Amino acid sequence: DEVLARDINFVSREAVKEYIFHLRKENTALKEMLTTMGPAPPSNQPAETADETKVRAMKSSRGQIKFTAHFSNQTEAPVNLIWKDYEGKEVLVRQFLEPKTVHGESTFFTHPFLVRDSTSGKLRRFNCHGKQDVVFEGLNFSVEHNGAVIVEIIE
Repeated sequence: DEVLARDINFVSREAVKEYIFHLRKENTALKEMLTTMGPAPPSNQPAETADETKVRAMKSSRGQIKFTAHFSNQTEAPVNLIWKDYEGKEVLVRQFLEPKTVHGESTFFTHPFLVRDSTSGKLRRFNCHGKQDVVFEGLNFSVEHNGAVIVEIIE
């Protein structure tokens, strides 16, 4: 407190000491209020996972380089293939892609896709060229320009 009062040369020491006193008093009152409130009520929603946070932040950007992605469902359950539009909204591309089936999609390098279990809505992962992620975007998976690529949907 003394150091703070000494370093402020345009305000009197007494004013600084009074300000610090009020801050401590407010801090004590806040601590007492929080103690009497008790813990926060439990949320009905589970905490968002890092993968969900990543997906929420993704959106398409204008692209010029096209390629074809062949999405192959390697899971044991049907999945929904989703494209993230230019505003970041999830757009259903293919519903109930059955296990061991493939869906071809002409797209751009800057268009992200995600896949969810058709029943639970749980995010699934993509595997392409040995790289795995919850978001597939040609730009990040070493896809050839104007080529085609097989993208596995995995657990």
